[in-house]
Formats: sequence, C-alpha cells, structure tokens
Amino acid sequence: MKTYLKIIFACSISLILFSCEGQLDQINPNQATETTFWQTEEDFNLALTSCYAPLKSGIEVGYYGTRGVMLRLSRADDVVFRNDIADVYTVHRFTNSNTNSLVQGMFYQLYNALYRTNSIFQELEKKNFSAEFVNKIRGEALFIRGYCLFVLGKEFKDVPLRMIASQDPSTFPLAKSPQSEVYEQAIADLKEAANLLPLTNQNGKPTKGSALAFLGKVHLYMENWQETKNALEPLTQSPYSYKLVEDFYWNFDEEHEYNEESIFEIIMDNLGGDDVWGDGENINSTQSTSRSKEYAASEVGGWYEATPTQNMMDEFFAEKDKDGDFDYRAKVSVAWNYEGCMYYKRSFQDLFIGDRLNTHWILKYQNWKTREREVSPPKSFINDRAMRYADVLLMLAEAELELNNFPAAVGYLNQIRERANLNAYSGGLNKEAIKADLIHQRAVEFFVEGERFYDLRRWGLLEEALQKQDPARFANFSEKFYYFPIPAKELQTNELCTPSDGW
Repeated sequence: MKTYLKIIFACSISLILFSCEGQLDQINPNQATETTFWQTEEDFNLALTSCYAPLKSGIEVGYYGTRGVMLRLSRADDVVFRNDIADVYTVHRFTNSNTNSLVQGMFYQLYNALYRTNSIFQELEKKNFSAEFVNKIRGEALFIRGYCLFVLGKEFKDVPLRMIASQDPSTFPLAKSPQSEVYEQAIADLKEAANLLPLTNQNGKPTKGSALAFLGKVHLYMENWQETKNALEPLTQSPYSYKLVEDFYWNFDEEHEYNEESIFEIIMDNLGGDDVWGDGENINSTQSTSRSKEYAASEVGGWYEATPTQNMMDEFFAEKDKDGDFDYRAKVSVAWNYEGCMYYKRSFQDLFIGDRLNTHWILKYQNWKTREREVSPPKSFINDRAMRYADVLLMLAEAELELNNFPAAVGYLNQIRERANLNAYSGGLNKEAIKADLIHQRAVEFFVEGERFYDLRRWGLLEEALQKQDPARFANFSEKFYYFPIPAKELQTNELCTPSDGW
C-alpha cells in the first residue's frame, strides 16, 4: 500500500524561494513563519517531505512530472512528438531558445529542491535532537540534494553550485561551477547519504541502496569505471536482495510497485483533490500524473502527444526470443498490429481501422491493462521507477567492459537477456561486439524511461542516431543542444552567471 504525506508546505515560508530569482511570496499571517516553524521533529519531517514536491510537480516541470518527462524524452531518437505543446516541440526539433518556459521551470524546480534541503541542514544544526534523528534527516536530505545536483549537471552542464539557503539578495549572484565540481559535490552527498540511510525504509523513501545506485550512476557519467563498479557491485550481494522481477512489465504498473527490482520510486498517489496541473503542494492537489492520457491514442481518450519512432521499432525487432517470438519487452512497451495485441482491453485490430492499423503506441506507464479509456481529468497513479536493478546490472556491464573484464560484462548482460527470454550472448568476446549488445539492451530495456538521450550523448552516438531517425530534424542540431541552456531569467537576475556554451 502506498504511503505519502499530503504536502501542504505553505506553513514554512523559508522554503518558498526558487533559486536566485530573488522574489519573496507574501506571508499569510495565519501560517507558521520561519521563526515558529523549525521547532519539532515533525516540522523537520514535514520539511523533508516537501523536498520531493519539486521533483514531481506537473505543469511546474518537476523532473518526474508530466512536462519534465516530456523534456527528458523529447531529444532522443526513440519517440516523435507532435506539434501540440510548443515548448516541448521546439526542444524536440532543436529550435528552442533560452527563454523556453518548460526548461526554465525544470531549472528552478531543481534549485527549489536544493533550497529546501539546504534549509534543513542549516536549521538542523541549531537543534539538539538525538543523533539518531539527525542522521535520519541528514541522510535523506543529502540523497535528495545529491540527486538534484547530478540532474543539474546532467541537464545544464555548468551551473551555479548553491550550497546555502539564503533570502539575502546579496547572496543571489553566483557564478557557474564546472560540471565536474557539481558532480563531485553530488558524489560527496550521495556517499554520506549511503553511510546514513537504512538498508530498508518506508515506501517512497531512499535507502542505502538508493544512494549507492545513484552514486554509481554519477561515476558512470564521469567515466570513473572502477568507482562505478565499487559503488554498484555491493548491490548484487548480501545484505541487499534486489533482483529482476519475473515479469518485465511489473516495473511499470500500479499493482507491482515497490517490487524487488525497484531501488527508488517517485510516488504518485490517489489522495483526492482535483487540481491536476498545480505544483502538488496545495490541499487540492491530486498527487497524480497526466502521463498516461498524454501518450494514449485518441481512440481511447488520449492526447497522442508522442509515439515510438521507426528507429525504435527496428531496435525492438532486431532480435527474436528463444521461441522465435518478439522480444517480450517490445510487446509490453509498445502496442502495434500483431496477432493477439491488446490495447486498453480491446484487440488492436478491433480498435483501430484503416491506416490506423499501422500505428504504434506507448504502453509503459500507461493504464492499458486496467482501463478501457483514459479518464478526464487526466489522473494516473503509477509510480515512476526512478532507479531499477536492471539499470544497476547494465551500468556494471558497462563498467566491466571499460575495465576490459569482458566475461564479467557478458555475465551482467546475460541476466538482462535471460529475463527477456533471449538466448545467451553469443557474440565476440571483445569490446566492440559486447558494446553493441549493451547499446541494444539499454535501448530496449529503458524505452521512454528517460535514459536514451543521455546514453547516446555519453557514447558519442547522438548525431548518428538523430540523423538516421529524421534528417530534417537533425538539420537543426548542433553541439549546443547536448545540454539545456541556462534560462534567460537566470542570466537577468544573476549578474555573475554567464550563458551556456553556444547559447
């Protein structure tokens, strides 16, 4: 059963500032002030809960909210977006500028989370709580801050490294730090978090394993291969009990949340309310996502914002399983016209007619097994699996490959292949051949999970993939689009911040 606090964090005015915008909200005299709020353990627990809201807000572009997911998917080669939401479409077509409102929203939501965690650290130092309670709060806050710093470096490259929470205007101007320094701070935070967090925690809360998994991912992005292995390898052994679940699709439905493959989840919970588009922090917020309705076909009440590309379908069809059937991951990631395909409880052939039989539709994180149509208002309550054990295995495969430990790399790949009912790897025992299978497995395994663009960028394959997917779209591409630009608003309000490279 899901457990999550209804976030009503207006009671703490100290946590409402977004980065260096420098504008304070009006104070409600009926609400707690900064002076009266930071008193009890419950205040700090509530403050900690509030740190997740910037990651999941919908229209305000939380990283796991509907628009945040769209931004993460829009620059890769595995989905095509239609021209409906302008700020998504310009990112998708590589014509966006540094005034894009959604990119700006993502930027400030990440800094909002940083501000809240920094506030917790500063206020915690003033209290005389038990060491056990302090470590509990610090561990979780460090995990959130470390994760947000990683995302800022991953998305924007060089950014201001804000390590204090201040409402003093003199502190707002801050120059950018190099991506490497941002990543190093993320590493320091996640390391300390791993030392403080418990092996098990309540649903939706990070654990020691969560911190180690993201620590390994930061090292992977920095190409610190031995450090990647050092962080991730313990997760394959006792006392950790992670494993690949029997059915791949259990990672993307509501019924099987918090399963043995899940290392960290972003909670979407049915707590009432009808404010679908808010920031998730008022009493009427739904704590849901509109993701399922966004990508469903019009035949089932969806808004058909994005569909799989032919590039991605070719990737899905590249290898049959042991029984000569399609890769099972394809059949529960995408609906298309094959015998037996079901889509929102109806046969694909019965639901679609004419040319529509040639369409392809996203299934991951959709309600296609439990609903006949998507609902209005567009509420879906499927948790986002922010880190799965499958990612740990494939990151370990990549680290072992780069360390020239080819049998070990193949061993990790074979765990992924076995769950998909594929034959064991039979290619050459060399870096080029193993890397090709790693690239294929990550493409199929993590379709629409927000990994593809960053994988292609890391591997130096982005331009090639985009050119193959759509030459007209690629015509707008240049290296500046490797990262989102520092928003124009930040440049206007932070006099020490300079534009991103190429922008």
